[in-house]
Amino acid sequence: MRRIEAADAERLREVRLAALADAPDSFWQTLAGEGARPFADWQARAARNATGDAHATFLLEHTPGRPEGALGQLVGMVDVHRPSHAPEFRELAAMWVAPAVRGTGAADLLLGAALGWAREVGAVGVRLWVVPTNPAAVGVYLRHGFRPVGTVEEAAPDQAGKVYLPMLLALDDDAAAEPTFLERAQAPWTDESG
Repeated sequence: MRRIEAADAERLREVRLAALADAPDSFWQTLAGEGARPFADWQARAARNATGDAHATFLLEHTPGRPEGALGQLVGMVDVHRPSHAPEFRELAAMWVAPAVRGTGAADLLLGAALGWAREVGAVGVRLWVVPTNPAAVGVYLRHGFRPVGTVEEAAPDQAGKVYLPMLLALDDDAAAEPTFLERAQAPWTDESG
């Protein structure tokens, strides 16, 4: 498990396209749309998500039999960002675990890295949107303390038929006690992951 580096643009593209090919209904973006992005976009995204407190991507690599520090097969990723409308929160924009390692704790490792980073940068809460028909994903989030907020919502019109369940994890008890906490956390979704 490691945070992405600026030089990881090709690996980021690889894992993102694998995620979209494997689970197209789980993401706002499409395989065709992401696949058509110029490589410069991937380079910019990798550089942006490698440092700072606004965006982060963590990669999970499987490295059996490889020397320490060797690149392994990408088996998961998680992408988190600071939404512009609620900068005290972080939004889990995408998480994916390769089918070969599902059920091994890989999702817990990825989510743990994302939540650790969110705490480190002082976020008061993390929100996400999950496909409610994916009980394994919903279960991972519940296990880590996320709770549903609101009701299942349809995605944008160009996302025909996709529905998502909003979930929230409070990271700061004092902030969570504020009367406007839930309202701020439930501000309209915007796709800022790109």
